[in-house]
Amino acid sequence: MEINKLAENLGLEQDEFNEIFEIYIESTNNDLEELIAAINSGDAEKAHEKTHSIKGASGNLGLDELFEMSKEIDNQARNNSLSGLDNLVQDFKKKYEDLIEEFNAARE
Repeated sequence: MEINKLAENLGLEQDEFNEIFEIYIESTNNDLEELIAAINSGDAEKAHEKTHSIKGASGNLGLDELFEMSKEIDNQARNNSLSGLDNLVQDFKKKYEDLIEEFNAARE
């Protein structure tokens, strides 16, 4: 994924996109931590709430792969099915961390 393409697709200047993306990273980090805690404590409602937030933010930025992954997690959580979500969340987290690395490399 090309970070510069995301800014262009959203009709934003690169510095505007960078600012928005930094907010996305901060909020998603917090939501991911709370999502993992919710799964570990068996709280499907909280897992749904946090994943729904991640899904919306990812979709708004055009992060299609992260959107689809979070959509799958959200669907399961909404149906009170936390079984197997650990693996899905870890897959999401890996893709998310790769994206952050790409973002940071593009800014250097």
